[in-house]
Amino acid sequence: MGIRRYVGLAAGAALNLALAGASAHAVELCAWLTETADEDDFREVALWLRADADANFYYMIKGRGLVDESSRMHSPSKGTFVLSAGEAEKPWGMGATLTPPAEIDIIAEIRATPTDVFSDDEPPLLATFTFHRDIQEGETETPATLAEPQCQSIIAAGSATDG
Repeated sequence: MGIRRYVGLAAGAALNLALAGASAHAVELCAWLTETADEDDFREVALWLRADADANFYYMIKGRGLVDESSRMHSPSKGTFVLSAGEAEKPWGMGATLTPPAEIDIIAEIRATPTDVFSDDEPPLLATFTFHRDIQEGETETPATLAEPQCQSIIAAGSATDG
């Protein structure tokens, strides 16, 4: 790669960061889903997030939700969220009775904070976390499959207290 191309790419990256806001910075964001079930097949799932630095973003919950042979339950959600460095926080959760065989299909999209929260346009996508597993008939214990953190590096706006 020629020096001009390198300088051009570096200048473009700097401009993108400047346009994103003076407090935009790289953040490692981790997401996982906790799952519990009782003896009556009532199942609860919760999305947890943790970052290595303060971050402001917009989240959207998508996917098919909790699905069994007779029904599909979901609680799509979206909203702005402020995450403090090193602290795990739960922006979303839901519960429903789910009779195996069944599946869990939850997608958490992390997006740039919108300039207009009332707009129908989706803000730029920063990261996607997908949580999917099949629940077998006769399953007696909830495996920790979805609780394994998935981590991605994103460019996020810092908190309002960033200097």
